[in-house]
Amino acid sequence: MAKVNCGILDGFMGKVGTVVGSFWKGVPVMRAYNRHHRDAMTEQQILQRMRFKALAQLSSGFLDATVVGMHNVAVSRHMTESNVFTSMNAGAVTATDFDSLNVDFTSLVVAYGPLPQVGFGAANFDTPQQVSVTFKGNTECRYASADDDVYLFAYCPDAECGVLSAPVKRSAGTLEVRVPADWNGLKVHLWGFALGAKTNQRANQTSDSTYIGSGNIG
Repeated sequence: MAKVNCGILDGFMGKVGTVVGSFWKGVPVMRAYNRHHRDAMTEQQILQRMRFKALAQLSSGFLDATVVGMHNVAVSRHMTESNVFTSMNAGAVTATDFDSLNVDFTSLVVAYGPLPQVGFGAANFDTPQQVSVTFKGNTECRYASADDDVYLFAYCPDAECGVLSAPVKRSAGTLEVRVPADWNGLKVHLWGFALGAKTNQRANQTSDSTYIGSGNIG
């Protein structure tokens, strides 16, 4: 708190707003208040910050998938899909030192829900600009409908973005996702999940996502 000596127009001592008053050789002076920030974080705190920055970048690259695969969870938790993705996948990003940030893509979740999963086979990465996969619809499972939509999501770490396929029905048996031409030769990771048809008892509910595998395009 500042102390005013002889009225509002006189010199003063102490902080007032963004300035500090004092006297130097009997002369009143005023200077800007200098707020010192000391960010004395430990190494573990810095690594934690690195992890969350990486998760935020991933959530942006996975948004095309999560707006479908995590929408219901986001609504129920009053969160955004990106925040749900970050919360569910916090354990998939690790950092033991400043030069070794690691993402376990095999454990990343891009869709979460009670719908029966699809039985995905091995992915084919040999064709330029696309990834394809065969699958079993598992329509014999309770709450699985032949009319459910099945999606593929491909993520390229070098491009830091992903592409969601157009959906096909559970009864289709094959599915492909088209990717940009500049992904040819690059490594991509692939996930699949299902979304309940309007005629399904679990309409608009999703299945848990399945990590299908990784490979280089073309």
